[in-house]
Amino acid sequence: MREQLASALGLSPAAVADALGALARHGFVIETHPMQGVRLSAVPPALLAAELAWDAARRRVGRIVRCEATVASTNDLAWEAARKTGQDSDGLAIFAEYQTAGRGRRGNRWLAPPHEAILCSVVLRAADAAADGAVLTRAAALAAAEAIEDQTGLEVGIKWPNDVVCDDRKVGGILVEARPGAPGAGFVVVGIGINCHQGPRAFPPDIRGHVTSLAMLGPTVDRTLLARSLLDRLDRRAAQTAREDGAGEVRQDAARRCRTLGRRITVLEGEDAYSGEVIDLDVDYGLILRLSDGGFRRFHAMTTRVAAPKDESGG
Repeated sequence: MREQLASALGLSPAAVADALGALARHGFVIETHPMQGVRLSAVPPALLAAELAWDAARRRVGRIVRCEATVASTNDLAWEAARKTGQDSDGLAIFAEYQTAGRGRRGNRWLAPPHEAILCSVVLRAADAAADGAVLTRAAALAAAEAIEDQTGLEVGIKWPNDVVCDDRKVGGILVEARPGAPGAGFVVVGIGINCHQGPRAFPPDIRGHVTSLAMLGPTVDRTLLARSLLDRLDRRAAQTAREDGAGEVRQDAARRCRTLGRRITVLEGEDAYSGEVIDLDVDYGLILRLSDGGFRRFHAMTTRVAAPKDESGG
């Protein structure tokens, strides 16, 4: 049977044997049968850089892929790469199986057991990737939503400012960082987290009713295929932001997916709380609220948050 496989692939039997051995060393379980031939029966739990980069038609995002086991934060590794390799790091995507200090918006932590989520950070040149962090946040959220839909068929929305949601519960989050004036200036790092295989007990009790995973929503997702879709979608969205009219298109697409529009919410700004209906998103991705007293107020994403048990997003 290996001889037939070698003939089909145009390789020598020895080369096929070497390739199967290499796959086995990476954790792939391959069965051979004298009548049924060679069969892949199990794949390793970890993401592999070669699989994520294989046959990729991406122009930019994911042209270089790194996969790590345990890290403090994929965003920190991305910044280290930007400092050390400069322009060569543009498009670098770093994935980790587990983060000990993954961070999210407003200093919150991103928590996920090993092999249970997509934890990814991508380095982009700021000049080419839209220095406007609000636009890039929306672009990354759109890419994550589109990738999930590609692999699951679920309906996915965006909850202002950076949560990816299914069935009104958070399934992913975005954290875009820029460090003007610091080593690595001129770049942005896009952190993306997507909950994949977790069950309810993986989440702290105080947020359990407001978060979910793809497994909890029904479909079994292959993390490798999801990660590949994410890189493809982010590559397209990053290219879109670089076009003259691209930022406007991203804003429109994000508004169509926004699950916050038209809802009554409470926004926290410092020690003050404001309640009302979200009637629009401004150009800078702030909320425009019709307040309970009939007035209107604009709230910026960087200085406010929607009242909720917890806001954990990012990479």
